[in-house]
Order: sequence, then structure tokens, then C-alpha cells
Amino acid sequence: MKKILLRKISALFIVVVFLAVSLALPYNSVYAASVNTIPAAEYQISKVYSGFKLISSKSMPDLNSTVMMFSHVKTGARLMFVKNNDNERSFSISFRTPTTDDTGVNHIIEHSVLNGSKNYPSKSPFAEMLKRSLGTFINAMTSSDFTIYPVSSVNETDLKNLMGVYLDAVFYPNLHTEQNIFNQEAWRYTLDSKDSKLSINGIVYNEMKGNYSNSKYVLDKEITKSLLSESSYKWDAGGNPEAIPTLTWDKLKAVHKKYYTPSNSYIYLYGNLDIGKYLEFIDKNYLSKFSKVTTDSSIKSQKAFKKAVEKVAFYPVPSNESLDRKTYLALNFVTGTITDKELMTGMDYLSYLLMGSESSPLKKALQDSGIADNITYSFSNDSLQPVLSFIAENSDESSKTTFKKVITDTLNKVVKTGFSKDLINQTFAQYDLSKRIQKISSMKGLSININIMKQWVHDTDPTIYMNNSDSEAKIRKLADKKYFENLINKYLLSNTHSSLVILKPSAGMEEKNEKTRSEKLENYKKKLDAKAISALIKGTENFKAWQDKPDSAEALAKIPRLSVKDIKPELPDLTVNTEKLSGVEVLSHTVPLNGVSSINMYFDTSRVPQDKLHYMNLLASLLGNLDTKKYKQEDLSNIVNLYSSGIYFGASVATNSKNPDLYKPVMAVSLLTLNNNVSKSLELTEEIINNTVFTNKAKIKQIIQQNKMYMQQMYASGSGMYSSLKLQAYFSEAGRYIENLMGPGYYTFLRDIEKNFDKNSDEIVKNLQETYSSVFNKNGLIASHSGDASGYTAFKSNLEKIISKVNSEELSVQTYKFDVPDKNLALPLPVKVQTVIQGGDFSKENYKYSGKMLVLQKILNMEYLWKSIRTSGGAYGFNIDFSPNGLMSIMSIRDPNLSETLEAFKGAVKFLKEFNPTEDEMENFVIGTISEFLKIKSMGPLYEGSICDNLYLSGLTASDMLTWMNEVLDTKAEDIRGYAEMLDKVVKQDVYYVEGSKEKIEENKDLFTRLDSIGK
Repeated sequence: MKKILLRKISALFIVVVFLAVSLALPYNSVYAASVNTIPAAEYQISKVYSGFKLISSKSMPDLNSTVMMFSHVKTGARLMFVKNNDNERSFSISFRTPTTDDTGVNHIIEHSVLNGSKNYPSKSPFAEMLKRSLGTFINAMTSSDFTIYPVSSVNETDLKNLMGVYLDAVFYPNLHTEQNIFNQEAWRYTLDSKDSKLSINGIVYNEMKGNYSNSKYVLDKEITKSLLSESSYKWDAGGNPEAIPTLTWDKLKAVHKKYYTPSNSYIYLYGNLDIGKYLEFIDKNYLSKFSKVTTDSSIKSQKAFKKAVEKVAFYPVPSNESLDRKTYLALNFVTGTITDKELMTGMDYLSYLLMGSESSPLKKALQDSGIADNITYSFSNDSLQPVLSFIAENSDESSKTTFKKVITDTLNKVVKTGFSKDLINQTFAQYDLSKRIQKISSMKGLSININIMKQWVHDTDPTIYMNNSDSEAKIRKLADKKYFENLINKYLLSNTHSSLVILKPSAGMEEKNEKTRSEKLENYKKKLDAKAISALIKGTENFKAWQDKPDSAEALAKIPRLSVKDIKPELPDLTVNTEKLSGVEVLSHTVPLNGVSSINMYFDTSRVPQDKLHYMNLLASLLGNLDTKKYKQEDLSNIVNLYSSGIYFGASVATNSKNPDLYKPVMAVSLLTLNNNVSKSLELTEEIINNTVFTNKAKIKQIIQQNKMYMQQMYASGSGMYSSLKLQAYFSEAGRYIENLMGPGYYTFLRDIEKNFDKNSDEIVKNLQETYSSVFNKNGLIASHSGDASGYTAFKSNLEKIISKVNSEELSVQTYKFDVPDKNLALPLPVKVQTVIQGGDFSKENYKYSGKMLVLQKILNMEYLWKSIRTSGGAYGFNIDFSPNGLMSIMSIRDPNLSETLEAFKGAVKFLKEFNPTEDEMENFVIGTISEFLKIKSMGPLYEGSICDNLYLSGLTASDMLTWMNEVLDTKAEDIRGYAEMLDKVVKQDVYYVEGSKEKIEENKDLFTRLDSIGK
């Protein structure tokens, strides 16, 4: 969801088991034996079951499900049950929570309720469940309209445990009695001594500082404000960091009391469940204890504008950076309401027709105008009034008139002449393939949950989009009767409820803002008397003492847990079948993909000279976007999208799992297609890899500009890309190859060839052609297919046709030599928070990888880093990872600190030395780690196929996975303590990288070898 603020918890890289588990039940997780098991088909409309009245029951063929809608008689709580045979079961409870200001109060409540409750009084039952649950998804999210608390698990007992913890959290949270929860999650003043600087810290505060450093996030918010300026959508549900410190604890408590009532709740259950038991538990333990109340949480719509508006806003860039061609232009339209199913389906189709492919008329016209480096679009249907936006990235304000004119002229032309039949067929084909893929994709229960909430909170039948076949069929019949042209006339050309947003770069804006914040805090401190200063110092001390105080054994014992003794380690079928076909290694994985074939080809690019590696990365983005000998680019785009989900190219590396200095560079070619379209899809693939024509210099230049822009945005946002690439490059040859391929050097390359393109275009084209010839060579090629037997038969027979046409000339394998980057570098950026990453090579300290390290990761992530980096330090995210190839990395994300974080990383050694859990606590960590093996099942059969490819390419097997699982199950506390010496040696290798605010880096410049820059 575009407007959802997701609390991301890092998943371990692992594969999978299906577990049977037993439960040690706490008192409030007792499920009444008196409940009669009733088949879903025998539930009767208007009859009451455990306090819930069945309102409706209907079949949803598109989902192979039955949807039962209930209403809780006493409170009015709404409950939906999506009954099917899916064993990845889901539960959620949501509340309609309109946004009334920029303080982020709903977002902060979302964080806060998970920090202890009446029956689960530990400081973070959420973190405890992440340690001990088998859950495939445990999270919470805030949107502009609602706050949702979803969980999923393949184990039903585990789901019941999670449901109990979440219901207790939302209805009886400790946030009403413990102000430190507010201080931790929202904001607090921090003052260590009377001579210290006064500062503001808080997890949500720092999270949103990170968001507001991202120009695209700022653009999204400005678009929404420009169109919905008199509605609740004008406010940021996540919270603006400038407004968050105005929120009070009393306001937080009042908002929770108002909205978090069963009468304002929406409960969702999904999967292969006995619904009677769940209704009984929810009513008996929670809802029956409340009464019905009237809560005004309605979402009001924005009145349509009589005249389009124009809005200018700003985003930060470094003070020494050029402002040329850094402006965003966005033309935006409110398009009806989300409750109009046919209109929403039609607008979805229309947005793709206009902008979704290279042959789409509006996208092509805007690209050809040359006013921007990149053209994108967004159809956002996450709010009551969906918005369609056409966006020019890296443009100039002076181009706004041309931008609007091109859009208007093109739309008028389309209305007059209509869309081509080929484009309409392509759009319908893409939609059909997408729906088929969704049925084999991951987290179906969660996906349905998010989608139905968009309607449910607006008092509309939440099932309307579950069966969309009727709207699709109607629209397709009307397609040749000017249906889409009429939509353009009504909702675009004649629509005055529109805006033009101009988002301009402001040099030094963040530095100025940070200086203003610092001065404001300094002035505030100066006005305080000695008593107030002492109170702030005391408050800081008390907060730290509260955070440092461990949960009591009694509090922890109340949190439900599973038993490890019933866990049977077992993997799904990860068999990789191999055979030779005309000298090419062919991999196959038999998985049920609903008539879809997943095809990958890995071309060995070790013949590409080192000085052409940047060209190889550029080449990947050009392929499919240029003419071929047989097709003009527009025709190629149409026919590719008619027969497949698209043909994608990416330069990458297959790294040996045991030795990161051994690697195979590849150009990966990937596509998804229906089995009966395999032949045509591979024919098109062969045309692109053998017959691309590099004569369209204007298009090549345009794609160079797009690549440069993407890299620029990625680095400027403080995404962690710089630090991660540098760390990998320091420790391995594979890392140095990857860093050379897509690191800062690639950005410099793009900037330079763009700047000199007109002068050097012939040389650039020549280099591209030479690289192209080196990349697509039969020698070393590996091809793979995932799907059923009929798809594989078609794949094999048509693959031979490709192989026979691919260049088989013997080329010399290159020897690459890259410089090892300096360690301890910092990259100053116009952002408000830091990414801090440290790493080391434990294999050089004579340690071998073991599954026990996965438990070590879980313990350090959820026990040590959660407390030292997140709750105490205020960082939004963190992760430690031990890789089979010997690399350890530890990082913080959206972190207000720098030197303190590096010290915290060192402190992990002391934590491990003193690690002394109870048997139950240790078992929890083992269970929590084993849960990561379950996630391959929840990710779906497509993911299984990709795992098989990755195993083969990295030199791993299913046997290695099974060994790791058994090592996880065999992990003891002494094993974890034994890793303290290893971690100490790795940390003392003293290798770290930082990207973040210029001010914070300057304050700590003595920590760094030098300050780095991008593209200078």
C-alpha cells in the first residue's frame, strides 16, 4: 500500500519447513471445549454464534473462497471470515482512524499499543512474539484511513496465540499508565548533563525524519495536499517530524480511547479455520466485556474544485549541488471514489493504456518531448478519492507549460483517434496474467485483508473487489465503443478537480532546517531555570533506567509460547533437475504455477572486459527498449506485453556460498508467461538478445538519463546502498565486482557519458555493441524453468531454437582486478538520520558457518539490537547478518546516532559473554529462528523456484538447508556465548561505513579515513 507505513522487521535468508507444534497455554488462551464444530456451509443467516450474528455468506469463485460476514450483537464489531483451504491462516483487527493533524498520533499509537498490555505486561510483547512465534507475518501498519494489526501463521495454535496478544494490545495497552512508552515511540527531550546539548529523540520521530529526506515521499504528500486540502488527507498519517514534538501524552491517550473500541473495529480471519472456536474466543475474552458506543470516525470526502490549482513545494539537496533539471512536475486528477468498482477497474486499465508500457501514447509523447529524464505515473487508490498522477522527474519549472500541453494534446488526440487494438489487447493480457500470478504469489490472506479494508472503512461492501470478473467483462465489451475515451473526457480533460505540483530542489535546505532546529532547542534550554534543567536530566536518567530494567520472569511467562520438542525438521521439495541441451546446462523445478512458466537464463559475462562493465549494466536497461531487426520498439513493447509479463535483463553475480572470492558474473534474463505462450515469448527473447539495433541515439541518451536519475535518487535518500556496497567490496572479490558494477563509479560513468553524449555518441554506441556481443554467448549459459510438465516440454523444445542462434564463439575469460576501497568512510547527504554499517570476515578468524549462527542472529537482533539500537537509541531499523560466505554485517537504519551506534555494535560482545537465558527463553529463540524456514511456503511456489536457482548458482543444496535446520534445533546457550570471541575478533577488524546528515558526520569526522562524495 502506497500510504502504509510498514514496520519492517528483517527476515533471515533461509528456506523452509512445515512444523507441527504443541502449546503451553496461558490462562487467557483457553479455547472453550463447549464450542460445537459446525461446517461453514451449515451456518445460517441471522442466527447468532457466540455473540456474533451471521449477516451474509457468499461464494467468491475468483478466490476459491466463501466469505462470511458477522456483526457482534453487543458492540457492533464487524467480522469477516474468508473460508478456504489455505493453511497459511491470517487474523487482523483494524480500527478506522482518520487523520486530524500532522503529529502522527495514529502511527504512534500503532507502535505504542504493542509495548505491553494488561495480560501481557512485558515492555514489548511484539518483540517477544517475534522471538518465539512461527508467524509468517507479524506486523502493524497505519494508513490515512485505518490502523491495522495483521498476523499470519501456518500453525493454527500459533495464530491463536498471536491473536490473543494483539487483541489484548489494542484493547488494554499499557500506554495509558506508562508515559515512557510515549517517550520511546513518539518523542522525548534528551539531556545527559547541564552542559550537554538538548536533543529530541523517538522511534517514530526518526522514522519520519528518514521519510522526509526522500524526495518522492515529499512529492506524494504534496500531491495529496494539493487535491484534498479540505479533508483529513491533507495531514500526514505517519507524522511530520516538525509536528511530532507538539503531540502530548494526554492527546495520545484520548485518541486511543476514542477510536480503539470494538464498535469501531473490523476483524478479519482467513484460511482453513473452524470459525466457531475463534468467535467464541474473541467474544468471551474481549468483546463481551465492552458495550456499544457511538464513535464519529467517518472519513469525509473533498468537494470537487471549480478550478485546477497549482502548488510549488521544495525538497532538500546538498548546498553545493546544481539545481538544474532536478524539479518534479506532477499533473494530478481526483477520479471518483473507491466505492465505484467499475470506475476503479476502468481507471486501472486506462492508466496502463496511457502510461504503462513503452508503446503507451502519453508516456511516449512525454518522453519524446525531452522535458524530463524520466516519466512515471501513479494511480493511487488507497484513499476514499483515488488520484491519477502523471509525473516528470528531473525536469525544470520552465517546462511546466510544455508538460501540461503535451498531456492535454495527447489526451485529445487519443479521444479523437482511439487506442490501438494491439495496445488494448496487450493491456487485457497483462491484467489476466497478473491475476493468475497473484493466485500463486505470497501472503494471499494479508493481500486480501489490505484490499478489503480500503472499502470496508468507507461503509461499503468489502467484498465488491473479491469478484471483479463482472466489471472486467463489461469493460472489455465496451472497449471498442469509446469506453476509455469517455473516461479521458470526463475524468481528465473536463475534470477541474486537478492540480499541478511543482517540487523544486532547495540547496542547503536540510542544513538550514537542522541549524534552525538546533538553535530552537538551544534557545529553549537557555530559557529554562536550574530546576527545569534538573528535571530534564532526571527525566533522561529515569527513561534510560526504565528501558534498562529487564522484564520480570512473571511478565515473560504470561506471553504464550510453543514447544520445540514437537518440531520435525523437514524441507519442501527443492529438487533441482539438471540436463544438458545442446551443450547448455538446463535446470528445472516442478512446482504448481497455475499454468504459468517462470523462465530464467543466466549468460556468463566473464568474457566482458573490465573497462566495459559499466556498459553491461547500461545494456541491461536498454534491451527491450530499442528497435530490433524485426520490430520497431513500440511494436516490440506491444507484442512482448501481449505474450508475457515482460522480458527483464539484469547484470548480477552468482557468488560461491563458501568463498566470496569465487563468483560467476551473469546477465540474467527473466520472464513469466502462460504455458501456451512459451514459444512466442522465447522467440521474442531471442530477437532481443541477437538482433537489437543500437541506432536510436536519442533513446539511448534518454535511458542513460533515467539510469543516472535512479542512481542519484538512491544515493541521495540515504538508502544504505552506498554503505552496503562499500562493505561488501572491502571484504571480497565478488563484492568489489558488484560495487564496480553499480556503485558510485557507475553513477560517475553515467553522468560523464550523458554530459558528453552528443560529442561521443559514436564511441558509446560502439562500446555498447561490443559489450552486447560479449554478453550473449552460448558458452557458460545456464537456463532454468519452473512450472508444470507441459510448460517444461514447451520450454525445452523452444530453448533449443534460441541456443542454435546464440553466438558460440570462444572468447577469452577475463581476469578482473579491482582496488580495495578505503575503510571507515562517510558519505554526507541532505538527510536527517544515518545508516551505520560495520562488518568483518569471520572466516579469516578460522570460524566456519553454521545454522547456529541463525540463532545467534535472532538473539542479537531481537534481544540486543532491539533494545540498544531501536528502543534506547531511537533508530527505526537494524539488522545483523552472518553469511555462509564468511561475511558478518551489522547495521542501523534511520538512526539519529553515529558514534553511539558504533559503540553499541562493540557492546554486543559483552552481551554475548554474559548471555544466560533460561531453558524456556533459549527454546523461544530456537523456535523463532525455525520460523524463518517456514517462510518459503508462505512466499508461494514462484519463490520456491527462485530459491532452487539460487541454491544451484551459489553451490548449495537442499542438504545444506537441512543441516542448518538441524543445527538450529541443536543450539544451546553455551554455543551462543561461544560466539562472543568470534564477534570480538570480527568487530576489531574495524571496518565501517556511514551515510547520513552532514552535520552529524562533521561532528564525528575523526572517526573516518575521509569523507566521500558521489559523482564528484
